[in-house]
Amino acid sequence: MSRLIVILGITGVQGSSVADAYLVNPGWKIRGVTRNPASDTAKKWEMKGVEMIKGDLDDVASLSEAFVGADIIFGVTDFWTIFKDPESHQKKKPGQSLVEYCHDVELQQGKNIADAAATVPGLSRYIFSSMAHAKNSSNSKFTELYHMDSKADAAIYAQSIPALAGKFSQVQAPIYFQLPWEWGLPTTPKKVVDGTWRMTGIGPGDKGIPFGHVRKDFGPCVRAVAESEPNVNLFAVGEYVSWSDYLRIFCETQGFKYGGYDELSYDKFCELLPGGLGHEFAHNVLFAHEFGYEGIDPAVVRPEKLGLKMTSFREYCQETDFSALDGDK
Repeated sequence: MSRLIVILGITGVQGSSVADAYLVNPGWKIRGVTRNPASDTAKKWEMKGVEMIKGDLDDVASLSEAFVGADIIFGVTDFWTIFKDPESHQKKKPGQSLVEYCHDVELQQGKNIADAAATVPGLSRYIFSSMAHAKNSSNSKFTELYHMDSKADAAIYAQSIPALAGKFSQVQAPIYFQLPWEWGLPTTPKKVVDGTWRMTGIGPGDKGIPFGHVRKDFGPCVRAVAESEPNVNLFAVGEYVSWSDYLRIFCETQGFKYGGYDELSYDKFCELLPGGLGHEFAHNVLFAHEFGYEGIDPAVVRPEKLGLKMTSFREYCQETDFSALDGDK
């Protein structure tokens, strides 16, 4: 008899990766949860045999209905979808920053998922996409890394629910390899007038940063965690790459001339990315440099502990089309 995994965020990067991992796993049915089951992306999953149903992270009842019969639930929230929503500016409280508002909404959504998961009688595993608690890990040096602490607090909340005892695990995603150009960040490699390629960023160019091919590798990580004992906290890092090596590998694989890396100050980075975006990204990197992106939990494990092979940045660059950046070498 087939078992059922329910995947939140199936139209996003992490959820799609989880779905791919279970599509090739015999004996499993997949139910995808999305706000809009009529979307083109949702229909593509239906064509692959995935059951698509409507669910709202702000509505516990809709999540409870979506979770009926689940053996495994994969839960994920998205701070940045809330950040990009024009209505968030109107909904935030007077005097509240946009990133503070996003933190509060995302945390509540994470709690909603946990509350709904706790209502499933035959649930075997609830796996949540979390992050390290920056405030706790840094002894309150980083108190405003809202997109991290919202997920961390949601994981802490889930662990406090008696009905989820012995059923909860978490997977922490690294920084996505494609993040610089996907978001149009200052760290996007750019061709300059002398024909070389340079990049600018926050922090020194020689310190490793945890990256990963999340679209490809995150799903197998979730599956490995689901097949392990509960209470796993997996940091799904692919490779530590410094900014300088990031640019160098990018140039080597694309046949471009390497120029170099230029460090930006925190203030300049925030000036280039206003509205709290620069602050979140800058402190994200600075926190990782000083305390480790995965935080201080000694129970955190790496992919190799579960026998997982992750994609390197060089491999990612070799299989990715960067022609949209600049095809002129």
